Amino acid sequence: MSGGRCGRRAAAPIAVAGSLSPLAALAAHGTASVPERFVGHWAGSPEACGSDTDDLVLRIAPGHITYWESDGPIRAVVARADDEIALIAELSGEGETWLSPVRFRLSVDGRRLIDQTPVPGREVVRYRCQAAAGASSGHGPGRSPQ
Repeated sequence: MSGGRCGRRAAAPIAVAGSLSPLAALAAHGTASVPERFVGHWAGSPEACGSDTDDLVLRIAPGHITYWESDGPIRAVVARADDEIALIAELSGEGETWLSPVRFRLSVDGRRLIDQTPVPGREVVRYRCQAAAGASSGHGPGRSPQ
């Protein structure tokens, strides 16, 4: 998958899965619905919110997640406090399908979504985009839940 940095299969899936292991035991009791405070359109910078070229674009719906080049249903969600979730999504892109565990943390003001998944100790920050009038259901252009 060229261009996209997030939503791809992780280079070190064992490290990511290991970082979620404290939450893994709770997954059986988790829900597949993302809490409302995490739902929305997120971009790599506030200025990129209207851009079609932002490869950090992320749309989170209660049961679906869409990255730049992949999307799919959310299979499990575990909330840890009010500002942190771990989820497992079944992503598809470029003819492939895979399970993707991710961890997100919200800033105190709810305007930044910190992705703690890509590389341990390195965070990717996305910014909440304001909903436009007549906005889509949270799925990317031409995308719909499966």
